[in-house]
Amino acid sequence: MKKVFLSPSTINLYRECPRCFYLHMKYEIKRPRGPMPSIAIGLDSVFKKYFDYYRSLKDIPPELKGEMDGHLIEQLKATYYKDIRQGYTLLGKLDDCLVTERKTYVPLDHKTRASVAASIHPAYQLQMELYCVLLEGNGMKTEDTAYLLYYYPLNVSPDEGAGSIMFGMDIKKVNVDMGHATVILEDAITCFEQKNLPDASEECEYCRWVENVNEKSLSATTALLKTKRELPVPEETETEEETKDTLF
Repeated sequence: MKKVFLSPSTINLYRECPRCFYLHMKYEIKRPRGPMPSIAIGLDSVFKKYFDYYRSLKDIPPELKGEMDGHLIEQLKATYYKDIRQGYTLLGKLDDCLVTERKTYVPLDHKTRASVAASIHPAYQLQMELYCVLLEGNGMKTEDTAYLLYYYPLNVSPDEGAGSIMFGMDIKKVNVDMGHATVILEDAITCFEQKNLPDASEECEYCRWVENVNEKSLSATTALLKTKRELPVPEETETEEETKDTLF
């Protein structure tokens, strides 16, 4: 059996819609995507450079002090892996990780928003839970805790003739339930292994769009066939040879 790799993004896809997950994983039929804005990628790169500076000092940025203890992990792997069961592996790319004074590991993740986050989105909750599962699977003890670091624009200030955008940071502590993540992970594997196409989520806009298109296409085809049946049959006309016989 070919090994199946699962990630927080694909597990969240299952959480959103089992049918979309099944088509994506089993047949590589992915949801349509429009142009992806690169601003988030650029900001993420800037924030990581900022954190790398404090990593070299074996410290944390001053914005985080008072919220958490410890220092940034010295060696952050590009990708972490954990075998879930035979043939299935969970993988994930952590933005960063904190090593506490108690020698435990706490995942950190950078997010950009237009304003302060009112609550933690279920997708982010599950993402951080899966990160803790990955850390535990690599022998790195966690505390059932993670942090989301939200960055949002505050103001534009003049800086030698050029505008500088000032950002605020909103720190959200995530209470992690790895049992919850494990259940969803196992359910996703069960979904992948079934032979029949699973039901779509009622909230899935993609599946609802396809169903509406199919329904309208069927209605349009039925109407067209009905119209053709109702059209009068044209009278037969004489062929050129028949006309010649008549004239001569």
